[in-house]
Amino acid sequence: MSTRDFEIELPFREVTTGNGDRIHLPLVAVKLLQPGGGRVLLPLLFDTGASVTTLSHNVYTVLGLPSWDVGERVEVGTAGGPDPVVAYKYQADLEFLGKPVNCPVHLQPLPPNPLYVGLLGREQFFEAFGFGFWESERKLFVTTAP
Repeated sequence: MSTRDFEIELPFREVTTGNGDRIHLPLVAVKLLQPGGGRVLLPLLFDTGASVTTLSHNVYTVLGLPSWDVGERVEVGTAGGPDPVVAYKYQADLEFLGKPVNCPVHLQPLPPNPLYVGLLGREQFFEAFGFGFWESERKLFVTTAP
């Protein structure tokens, strides 16, 4: 059996829902590297089920776009239903733990959430890191040298 070492532990964030239940979410802070050299912090939900990083359509301005729907139109499946939804595909430079990654990003209308602006997906991004996900400990373990 192989073992892996992780340099970083990221605790899940505890949240109380509207009905009083406590839940724990694996939230990560990722920086979007803007074309003009700026950096914008994006709180994202770590989502092993998301193939591509997906951001709320209303953050298009931080990508330097004139509108959210000027990229490559794609139809994508979602966990919320059997029918595909329309998204627009872009390339973006995201930085996590000081390591930049160029990866595809989809913009689409997402339900608003005060805690995060999208889902951190696997394509290109997960290849640059090693992740361990321990639900029982409510922690995400990360290495920058997988």
